[in-house]
Amino acid sequence: MQRTSPLDIRLGTLADSAAIARILAAGWQQAYSGFMPKEMLHRRADPVYRAGEITEWLSSDFDPAVDLLLVAERADTVLGFVAARLGDRDDTGAASKITLLYVTPEAQGQGVGRQLLLSAISDLKERAPGAITIAAYEQSPFRSFYSFIGGRELKSITSSVDGREWPLVIYHWSSLEGLEDGIRATGRS
Repeated sequence: MQRTSPLDIRLGTLADSAAIARILAAGWQQAYSGFMPKEMLHRRADPVYRAGEITEWLSSDFDPAVDLLLVAERADTVLGFVAARLGDRDDTGAASKITLLYVTPEAQGQGVGRQLLLSAISDLKERAPGAITIAAYEQSPFRSFYSFIGGRELKSITSSVDGREWPLVIYHWSSLEGLEDGIRATGRS
């Protein structure tokens, strides 16, 4: 039996832009190609285009006082990332929101996403204790994961992508501990 090297979760940096972009592009292709038109996905599934977006975000818009970016890597390869933002972003009363969570297709099902979320929770407990939300496109085949880990569907909102409106479902946990318990109850962490 081959033993997997340990997973390292650390703060993401500008140097991670290309790896994050590659994961984000693959994630959009995997999760949204079943319902978003190809012309809409074209740029968003392009790692080069995404690298420009991520570089811009990390060098101009990312504010460490309210933003969190963690990457998971094994053997110097980034396998996933999670981003969070402090504050109530969708009029839900939440203290924070997970804004992005993506794992490479090759690492899915190995607990990488769960470990990223647990690490984010650990940080957020210090900086923004209280309720937390995660939004997912209503048509995403992966959104059931949030119900599985105890998220309650709080409300639906819309997101505009290239001028077209897409429904998002906001999942809510009344506390970071509730999200943590939900993740740990699913087994692998």
